[in-house]
Amino acid sequence: MAKLTSDRAGDVSFRRADASDKGSIQGWLTAPHVTRWTHKVFSRIGAALEGLQGGTDTELLIAEIDDRTAGCAYVYGAHGDPSWSAIPDVTPQTRAIDFLIGEPDLLNRKRGQAMLRALSLLTFEDPGIDRIVACPHADNWPAVIALKRVGFREKGRHPDPAMNAMYLTVTPATLKR
Repeated sequence: MAKLTSDRAGDVSFRRADASDKGSIQGWLTAPHVTRWTHKVFSRIGAALEGLQGGTDTELLIAEIDDRTAGCAYVYGAHGDPSWSAIPDVTPQTRAIDFLIGEPDLLNRKRGQAMLRALSLLTFEDPGIDRIVACPHADNWPAVIALKRVGFREKGRHPDPAMNAMYLTVTPATLKR
């Protein structure tokens, strides 16, 4: 398990999801604070949950905050993914992230920032990764603000009109540590 510490919002760690996590993830995906932002992002988490297999550039992770299961993140190669094909700066070294805090009592406490910072640091531990991209729902301001506060930069709307999503990106140089 990767353990990363945030000085502002507690300890954050990630572990690979396994079959015992299916119930929690399915519950989070149907929680009202998650379903209001549902679009293609969360369908990818659901699909990853069914397979529970990581490839060399794909992982479904469980986030633990202060030793408590809190949410999940899906990290995958953006290059070659149809959802990212219209983005010109996506390379084979680019990873996309989908993420959620599943536990409602952890919302609005800067836990999302801590989770995103830790997830980004963990992803950039691979020196071959050049950037991370994310596409939260355009009206999901808590997610957009959390991404921006850890160094993601807004690049406009995602070109897929069915998503109503913003496109944000971070590189190792722009990540706020």
